[in-house]
Amino acid sequence: MPAGRAGDGPHVIAVTMLGSGSRGNAILVDGSDGTVLVDAGFGVRTLAKRFEAVQRRPGDVGAVLLTHEHVDHACGAAAACDRWSWRVHASAPTLAALSLVASGAPSDVQPFAPSGDQVLCGFTIEHAPLPHDAIDCRALVLTDRASGARLGIVLDAGHVPETLPAFLDRLDLLVVESNHDPDLLANGPYPQPLKARIGGGRGHLSNRQASTLAAACAHRGLRHVVLAHLSETNNTPALALASAHAALRGAGWKRDGVSTAPQRVPLTPVRADGGVGRLVATQLALGL
Repeated sequence: MPAGRAGDGPHVIAVTMLGSGSRGNAILVDGSDGTVLVDAGFGVRTLAKRFEAVQRRPGDVGAVLLTHEHVDHACGAAAACDRWSWRVHASAPTLAALSLVASGAPSDVQPFAPSGDQVLCGFTIEHAPLPHDAIDCRALVLTDRASGARLGIVLDAGHVPETLPAFLDRLDLLVVESNHDPDLLANGPYPQPLKARIGGGRGHLSNRQASTLAAACAHRGLRHVVLAHLSETNNTPALALASAHAALRGAGWKRDGVSTAPQRVPLTPVRADGGVGRLVATQLALGL
């Protein structure tokens, strides 16, 4: 029972953030009947260390889902596919774009089926377009078919489309990009064109935008929100958490289940019952 590895028995969806940020993104998702990896934005050596840090094996993964082709989400996909015999799933435009990037296209790929028509490792896979400067960036909803538990993942988006909250309906867990604080970005060291890209409509979500989206998804059944893809230069966990807590409280959400995903160490499983693990390992133990 894959979700049992998360310490919570059968029929529970669990999320392990192996790392999230501009240096790389990878999310391990356990369900009642299987395990998928969402994004492979680290090289195989780093991925192997992250798996080891959370006492897991690459062989646990039954499928890889890519949100888009950018290097911090897909650079390890081709090599990891060859090393661990993973099949990579993404939208057809994203798979085509991978053939043009330096890391190359994975050898075993399958395009996403129409949203809601695909079942992988016990999950129904739904996807929706996101405004980002990639070929075809996608938000994902994974529904554990045995339990009905639902996970939403929004990693890169320049703004929140009007249709996105409805797509993220009735979630148990939400992983959402909370990339930057606008003041830190405006006054920070990045060159002006990069600031304009990050803060633009096809860049990355600010803390306020992420918090507003999280609040729109708030309901009694929402157990936990993980804030992801935090900038190490233009944000802090404290700022992201304060924004999210304020918005969620304003929406009437009574739980305290909000956490930030670090870049350099993995976070042990966040579960659909609202439980959250501790940070495991250290930069030294991971060789970072």
